[in-house]
Amino acid sequence: MTNAVETRRNRIADIVSRNGFSNVLDLAETLSVTPATIRTDLRALEERGLVKRSHGGALMVSREVTDLPEDVKGRINVGLKKRIASKAVQLIENNDTIIIASGSTMVTFAENIIPEGKLNVVTPSIRIAMKLLGNDDISVLQLGGRIYGNTLSTRGEYAESGLELLHCTKLFFGVEGFDMTSGLTCATLEEAALTRKMMQSATKSIVLADSTKFCRRGFGRICRLSAIDMLITDDGLPQEAIRQIEDDGVQVIIAD
Repeated sequence: MTNAVETRRNRIADIVSRNGFSNVLDLAETLSVTPATIRTDLRALEERGLVKRSHGGALMVSREVTDLPEDVKGRINVGLKKRIASKAVQLIENNDTIIIASGSTMVTFAENIIPEGKLNVVTPSIRIAMKLLGNDDISVLQLGGRIYGNTLSTRGEYAESGLELLHCTKLFFGVEGFDMTSGLTCATLEEAALTRKMMQSATKSIVLADSTKFCRRGFGRICRLSAIDMLITDDGLPQEAIRQIEDDGVQVIIAD
């Protein structure tokens, strides 16, 4: 293999790593080669474990995530979370009944809620429940079950059974990672199971996730991307990824 080919492939790997996703046509234009050459390069890079080919382009190799304490995650990408939360609260309607999942992004979302009329909130998060209890216009239903210290929230069969007699208009939840291949993922199987149960108890499922979660992957798989109704994210998400997510029937809202 010539030095020119190796240099080009290193550039491709770098572009995909920085952007999370790149399509064949964009790479061909950037590097002044044919799409066929790019496809050959991507096959070679995939064999070396540097990228993953997908949907006419390439994804960066998944970055696995762990179940970090919520106060640690709360200090990551604070500005992005605030922008996304501010956009998401605009979806709450008068006299609404919603589910708010646990997680640092959801805590920021709860902090931004100023209800018009009355608001009913169902949540497994003790931290979110405590933040909302001081507002006389908000009624909070705390899901029961075993309390997990990392998130100060409940999970498991008792939390899931608390949802069986409920139906809400919207579920707002965060994820540890999302991509076109694995869909939506989180850190644990228990959280994934509870999230699926919450989705069944809501008319609309709305994901709040900043663009750094793209191409990350948690241990617990929640669902396919096409199973949700809306993704609220920031302008760091690649345009090609937005197009593909929208092609799956998901409305993508960019928080400015």
